[in-house]
Amino acid sequence: MLKLFHEGVDPSIIRREYVTAEMIQATGLPAARLFGRCEAGGRQGIIYSEIEGPNLLHYIWRHPHRVGWAMRTMAQLQAHIHRQPVPMLRSRKAILTEDIEMAPIGGRLRAAAIDRLDQLGEGDMLSHGDLHPANLIVSGEGLVAIDWSKAARAMPAADVVRSEMLMRFGPGQASGWLEGPVRDLATAHYVRCYRRAATMDGEALAAWRALVGLAWMRHRLPARDAAFGAYLVRALERAGLPALDA
Repeated sequence: MLKLFHEGVDPSIIRREYVTAEMIQATGLPAARLFGRCEAGGRQGIIYSEIEGPNLLHYIWRHPHRVGWAMRTMAQLQAHIHRQPVPMLRSRKAILTEDIEMAPIGGRLRAAAIDRLDQLGEGDMLSHGDLHPANLIVSGEGLVAIDWSKAARAMPAADVVRSEMLMRFGPGQASGWLEGPVRDLATAHYVRCYRRAATMDGEALAAWRALVGLAWMRHRLPARDAAFGAYLVRALERAGLPALDA
């Protein structure tokens, strides 16, 4: 499979993805195999092995009775990912800091959030940064994680919170009043499964929710805005941070 980058993409971004892919391959994690770089039609590209099978989101649509297995298996894979030390990767805290600095929030909240982020651990474990069912392939050998372009070193809880938000509030591919409650229930089950797999307490996740949510506001595509807003307000209150417009 050839991943071609758009013309004008900063070469450093392509180089970073290639180096990251090499690191992922060295861990032995279930991911597409890296074969090299190439150029086609004046565009730079990276060659990966093709993974056959539906993504996990489509699998759940076709087999809704398997949603429990899907969330449990995703959580177990993510816990396995978080056991891989990658001290040479970029810092998730640095990425979050940059995003919070650019987010459309009040100045007092921005300063308080960055100060709180500085107080949290750096972490040197691998985090995917974009792990959700559409980025997992159900192959003949189990789940395979794809699209590692946002990978970084981090505290595992920050990555779990990111997945939680993507699954609950990311762009939807279904419609109707049931979509929101179904996403919330499935995500809650995933979080419980992850906490069991990694023996993580709820306070570890609570420490990151407000910060990851504020950073997400810089890029977030509209989806379930009211629900996300309520989630973020609760997270800010629990963290003891100022309101959004402060």
